[in-house]
Amino acid sequence: MRVRRLDAEHDWTFGQGLGNYASQSESVAQRVKTALWSFEGDWFLDLEHGLPWFEMMERIDWARIEREVKGCVLQTEGVQAITNYHATLTNTRILLIEVSYLDEYQQSHQVSYQGN
Repeated sequence: MRVRRLDAEHDWTFGQGLGNYASQSESVAQRVKTALWSFEGDWFLDLEHGLPWFEMMERIDWARIEREVKGCVLQTEGVQAITNYHATLTNTRILLIEVSYLDEYQQSHQVSYQGN
């Protein structure tokens, strides 16, 4: 599956024809990152897309956060398995999540989420 590449501000890229599209392993990596950084109810075309970050941050429930994040990654087309998961809450109240996974092209990737 091909997807339009995102720039540093997470906006679609334009002006370079097919060079603006990611495919294969790069496409999977971008879809995982986009899904992990999406807030449930924030996309008007699919209000169930994304994670319920606001709800999960009201009261930290580590088991629920792990279940939701892993489910989000595993449901992304092209992801075969999660190979590592780590989440911490810093003393400055910043949530850090790192997920490593294997895609259908047998490539390993790591995606991070930082929320405060």
